[in-house]
Amino acid sequence: MDENLEKQTAQLAAIDQATLTPLVQSALGSKAVEVVNWEFEQLHGGIAVGTAVFRFSGQGRDQHQTIPWSLILKILRPEGGNPDVSAWDYFKREADAYQSGWLDDLPGGLAAPRCFGVLDHPDGTCWIWLEEVAEEIGPQWPLEQYGLVARHLGQFNGAYLVDRPLPGWSWLSSSWLRYYIEQSAPVMEPLRHAVTSPWGRRWLPEEDSDRYFHLWAERELYLDALDRLPQTICHFDIFRRNLFARRTADGDDQTVVIDWAFVGRGPIGADLNPLVWMSIAIAGAGLDEAREVEEIAFEGYLEGLGDVGWQGDPQQVRLGYTAAGTRYLYPEVGRWLAHILDESLHAGMEQSIGAPIGQIFDTVALTRHSLFGQLDEARDLMRILG
Repeated sequence: MDENLEKQTAQLAAIDQATLTPLVQSALGSKAVEVVNWEFEQLHGGIAVGTAVFRFSGQGRDQHQTIPWSLILKILRPEGGNPDVSAWDYFKREADAYQSGWLDDLPGGLAAPRCFGVLDHPDGTCWIWLEEVAEEIGPQWPLEQYGLVARHLGQFNGAYLVDRPLPGWSWLSSSWLRYYIEQSAPVMEPLRHAVTSPWGRRWLPEEDSDRYFHLWAERELYLDALDRLPQTICHFDIFRRNLFARRTADGDDQTVVIDWAFVGRGPIGADLNPLVWMSIAIAGAGLDEAREVEEIAFEGYLEGLGDVGWQGDPQQVRLGYTAAGTRYLYPEVGRWLAHILDESLHAGMEQSIGAPIGQIFDTVALTRHSLFGQLDEARDLMRILG
């Protein structure tokens, strides 16, 4: 067993009743609860990727009543990102966000899971104890749900354009989209050669190659346009797998959002792009529903902005949405290059995404055409808006 994995396993096994009791009491809202038993299982992640997520569950006793309980433990490792608080991939950003208390009271219909504790360990890891959120609709959302989520997102983004000042915490990301895209720069030249291979042509068909690399050369045009738009607070990873639908105690619809590792300042409309395209490419809606999801989500987002009193130009929103598509033309290209060159990695990607590698590559290629169209629209909007 790997030394780090062995150490982590020992740490988890050493979690005792004294550690769990105050956490469970907070989760259940009762100081009288006694933890009776528990077990844990890994949900996803691990040492190799720098983040691991575990579910702890068991039974508690409150006077004479037995009550089931569950908690989520998220372990952040320095290997999962950058120790520099100003870096786009700062590894403790989510922990800092929870410790600030900001995630306890988000505007609009968005919410984060409740946090019951954040603990820094001597080995450099950071442990976050969170509420386990239950999805109340099911794994396959009706398309209308994307419109409701977009409305909640518009309320959230819009609040920081209307009556909430932009927070100044040092841990908030800045220019996240630019830094995310630029991490692909060192591998773009090797990619030119790799895409002439059979798997490379599957990922980037020959008829798309020239346009793809031309848009890479022009990426600053789109990034500069995004910088000139009204700036708000963005999650930067809003898509189906990070979203849970539920109702509040008052019966209101709510969207619970997990994974706040990238949160920071960004342009209006940019958060809408992953809601549409990541939900289509990885989980949730089908590619054949892309146009309908986009229309429903964009309309919902504008409604959300209007709910909080934003009265700006909808074309600015559209520019933010379309220009942010550069992110999904160039998503972690180094990882894609590795999978083009090394077929032994295919099984791991198939397991992670839940589809055959050929289907994954084909979906990327088909999605790329829609993103080409988005960036054409962004160019037109840049001319209109000056």
